Amino acid sequence: MRVIVIGAGPAGSTAAETAARLGAEVILVERRMEIGSPVQCGGFIPEASELRDLLPDAVLPETLVEIPERCVLNRTKVQRLYAPSGRSAEFPVAGRCVDRRSFDRYLAHRAARAGAQLVVGTEAEICGESVRLSGRHADIIDAEVIVGADGPSSTVAKAMGSIQKDEPGICLEYEMADVDIDKGAAEMYFGERWAPGGYAWIIPLGDDIANVGIGVRRSYIRGRMDLAGILKRFIAEHPQAGERLRRGEVVAVMRGIVPAGGMPERIQSGRMLLAGDAAGHVMATSGGGVPLAVVAGRIAGEVAASGDMDIYTERVERELGAPLRGSVMIRRVVDRTMRSDRSMDLLFSLLDPMTMKDIQRGRLPAPLEKLKSLADFKL
Repeated sequence: MRVIVIGAGPAGSTAAETAARLGAEVILVERRMEIGSPVQCGGFIPEASELRDLLPDAVLPETLVEIPERCVLNRTKVQRLYAPSGRSAEFPVAGRCVDRRSFDRYLAHRAARAGAQLVVGTEAEICGESVRLSGRHADIIDAEVIVGADGPSSTVAKAMGSIQKDEPGICLEYEMADVDIDKGAAEMYFGERWAPGGYAWIIPLGDDIANVGIGVRRSYIRGRMDLAGILKRFIAEHPQAGERLRRGEVVAVMRGIVPAGGMPERIQSGRMLLAGDAAGHVMATSGGGVPLAVVAGRIAGEVAASGDMDIYTERVERELGAPLRGSVMIRRVVDRTMRSDRSMDLLFSLLDPMTMKDIQRGRLPAPLEKLKSLADFKL
């Protein structure tokens, strides 16, 4: 069985390792010259105990349960949310703040050791029954299975005619040094002025180093799209965060697109499978996608090696479907409140911290059920 995996992020490398360990001939293709760079993620991965609660029906790969210490820069104990008014609430979340460059390479190394052939600096194009490679490695390859793990602008998804649902999030993030942060807390900040249609974040990577970013949606921005201007304003002017960030220095800039609408209707077509961001495997309530991508990659590798493509959608639905659907439903409910800081402040006042934790996990709590029915949301 020859399997071509396109994209060497968490989903692709996991799919390649899994299929190779099960005896498939695997080629893992990555368009970037350097796996893991540029970084397009905040780097926050919950501890295994939290992941079992988040994804209760999923079989967690070893790579999510035990992340090598060399990849873990910091560990957090709580998640803290700030309303537009500045009011905060926090709940316990044991989290790992990882170096995504190291983590992605660790997964790629595992794929290589399992027998997968890695091809970097190479573009892949679907041409009928073949995959055309160009760049550092040029070839035309026939394969029984193609796994598309090539991100939200997936070439494989386009070849399948698979369309992402809803408006994506657009992210800009700085790695900052010499900042005054709470090393034990991952923080999220809401408000029209700071992150329209999304949130800003501070993910601590060490004593005075953090990933500081914003995720927004274009339809929520009035006037010209200026991500750098919005992030600069958050860092300089936010009443709580600004005091701790404005004297820091930017040492890296990262950008990315985050799917926010759950899985498209089609994640498998004939011999092609989609996993990770290419398949919308992202929690719409938080934008977190690494754990889901790794689980989906494991399933894709197992299915690819088996040769029975038709079971893929059902298997992904069984392990990831409920939390994904719940997160999309909650996000669409909360979207209405994001049009107004006053509404967001009201929502914060209705929810206790543990209910907020449930929301992050895609579980619709009673107050939002009432809000949903009162507003007659069409989901």
